[in-house]
Amino acid sequence: MVRLTTISNLFSGIGITIVAFSGGIWYLLDALSTPAAEALWLVPLYLWMAGVGILGLVLLMSAVTTFTEMTGFVHPEDKLISNMFVYLNAIATILVLGLLYPTDLSFQKTLFDVASMIVLAYVFLFVFVFFSASIMEGEETGQVKEMTSRFMLVSLALGAIMAGIKIFLDWVWETTASYAISAVLVGIVAILLVLIIVIFLGRKYEPVGE
Repeated sequence: MVRLTTISNLFSGIGITIVAFSGGIWYLLDALSTPAAEALWLVPLYLWMAGVGILGLVLLMSAVTTFTEMTGFVHPEDKLISNMFVYLNAIATILVLGLLYPTDLSFQKTLFDVASMIVLAYVFLFVFVFFSASIMEGEETGQVKEMTSRFMLVSLALGAIMAGIKIFLDWVWETTASYAISAVLVGIVAILLVLIIVIFLGRKYEPVGE
C-alpha cells in the first residue's frame, strides 16, 4: 500500500506545478497585448483556485501523518521531507496570487508580508532546532529556569537573524521594480532555508522504533 506521505508529496508537486502554470498563463495573456475574451483571463484564477484546493488536501494529509498514527508508523525523515513540500507549496500559492492582481499594490504588499512572515517562522524553527540540545539539557531540579535562561540568550540571536531577514525582504520590496522580482527572491530565500535545514538534520542520526 502506498503510504500517505508519498501521496502527499505527489499532490504537493502537482499543486506547485498548477500554481506556477497559472502565473505563466497570466503572463502569456499579458504579453499578447491583444483584447481577449474576459473568460480567458479567468483561466489563471481558476487554475490557482485548483491549486488552493490541492494545498488544502495536502495540509489535511500532512496533519494526519504528522500528528496522528492513523496511517501507522511513518519514518520521521519521510514526515520532514513531506512537510518541506507542503511549506514550499504554501509559499508558492500565496505569492502567485499577487501576480494575478498586478494593479492592486496594497493587496500584493499584504501577500508579500504574509509570505515573509511564514519564512521568518521557518527561521525561528531552524534556530530553535539548532540550539535545542543546548537549551533542553540540565538537571531535573531547576531545569525550567535553566531552559528559560538559555533561551533568553538564544532569543537574542534569533531576533537579530529574523530582524535582518525582515529588513532585507523589506529592502527588496522597496528597491525592486516589480512584485514578480520580490516574489521570486522570497521564494529563493524559502528554498535556501529548506535546503539548509534538510542538510543540517540529514546529518543527525536519530534512532526510531516501530
